[in-house]
Amino acid sequence: MTVWKRLLGAVGAALVVTALLTLLPIAERRMQNSQEGIAVFRASPIHKLETRNLVDSMIAQKLKLPIRKADWKEGVLSVDLAVDGMPGRIDLWMRDLQQLADLSYVQTSNVNRLLVRFVKADAAGGRSTVMQAAADIRRTDEWLAGALTEVGGARPDLDPVWRERLRMSFVR
Repeated sequence: MTVWKRLLGAVGAALVVTALLTLLPIAERRMQNSQEGIAVFRASPIHKLETRNLVDSMIAQKLKLPIRKADWKEGVLSVDLAVDGMPGRIDLWMRDLQQLADLSYVQTSNVNRLLVRFVKADAAGGRSTVMQAAADIRRTDEWLAGALTEVGGARPDLDPVWRERLRMSFVR
């Protein structure tokens, strides 16, 4: 009788270990998904940009270029994007600029001006940066209502119309 109890106990222990081993891949997937940058607590739609929700709104954009600096003052959103690894990738610059413009003028109602600088680290090292390009988009721009969705495909480095619309300047 004691042999049967031991055998039954061993089978039970094996079943418990098997069940736990099947849960490991599920736990690993959850860990990988949770390692992304997430907004503090939970994402909720942002209707007005404020100092207290600036970080959450920037994280929610999932920009391709790293954010060096973001500032919000009196209706002006200023963002510095790092282009260290991709100085010639204007397509990535413009996609991120479109996302920031969408945040500023579609998702929120209180941004009047969007200033974006594309910067790279200074060759001497340290914390200083060198500006590569800058854009200035205003809520009052007439073209904004009809052409905002086209910003992502724009080439202001080649097209003077887009360079003027975005008030974009390049440092050579």
